[in-house]
Amino acid sequence: MALNDLSTTWTGIDADGFYSLAVLTGDSKQYFRQMANVKHKKKIASLELSGSILQSGDGCTISESGDHTIDDVTVEVCDFAINLPICAADYEDMYLSETLKPGSNVEGNFPNGLVDYIKNRIMEETNADVEYITWQGSTTASPPDLCDGILKKLLNDVSVVDVASPLTLSDSNILDELKRIVKLVPKIIRSKKQKNKIKIFMSVNAGTYFEIAMTAATPAIYAFNRDEMKLQYLGYEIIVSPGMPDSTIVVCDPDNLIFATDLAADEKTLEFKQNPIPGKERQYNFIGYFKMGFQIVKGSEILLYGGAA
Repeated sequence: MALNDLSTTWTGIDADGFYSLAVLTGDSKQYFRQMANVKHKKKIASLELSGSILQSGDGCTISESGDHTIDDVTVEVCDFAINLPICAADYEDMYLSETLKPGSNVEGNFPNGLVDYIKNRIMEETNADVEYITWQGSTTASPPDLCDGILKKLLNDVSVVDVASPLTLSDSNILDELKRIVKLVPKIIRSKKQKNKIKIFMSVNAGTYFEIAMTAATPAIYAFNRDEMKLQYLGYEIIVSPGMPDSTIVVCDPDNLIFATDLAADEKTLEFKQNPIPGKERQYNFIGYFKMGFQIVKGSEILLYGGAA
């Protein structure tokens, strides 16, 4: 089978970038701490210091002071697959038929650029699905998702800072709720040094309400500079996250949100293959596999507002 002068199996350089674009990029997960080459599980260690570390240095000897704890969490990746069937006959009577080679039994009889187009569409859909699973994924939902996402991890961690009585957000209350949220951000990450790293992840509707409220407050400044401005509140950058449920906000250092994949090998497994079953030779399948998983660290440094799907 020849397909636009590509080999029967679409691998190697032809597949480069597909999973990087579909899985690693996106509105939310591109800010997370990304871990590659995770085949199944991997431990993530963190160091906690406590007690009074400083002491008087006056004297010949000094005693031990302070304490430290090494903790760890495990991130586990889930297996995902793509298998999209394509029939050559479906395209023979379309307006693109002039790009087909003459004859009904020609190998790889597809319009020029069709495979690239399908590849890009799969990438877009995969990206959207991954964005949803990133936040709302739950293997115990009905029907179950393919992997547990960040919100499930946060809701199961008692150390996470939960904002009491979250409201249904609107353009009339978004600024008051953000004020309430920022006051509850853990002091340990509120310092000037840490503040530059903190992100406010919020749902699409919350982001829209924020922009409406800011435009109402300073219409001229906001209207003229909107395209050049990052969304910010009191110096904290806002990341609008399509995968979040409505009226949900998460505030943290994104390094505490883990996105694990096994892309070292996955980028070589994207294939466009002819069906080997007799009688189905005119069917082709777009096949791919990848792994991804999520975890949080230092839940006490993460603030959650809402979170229910």
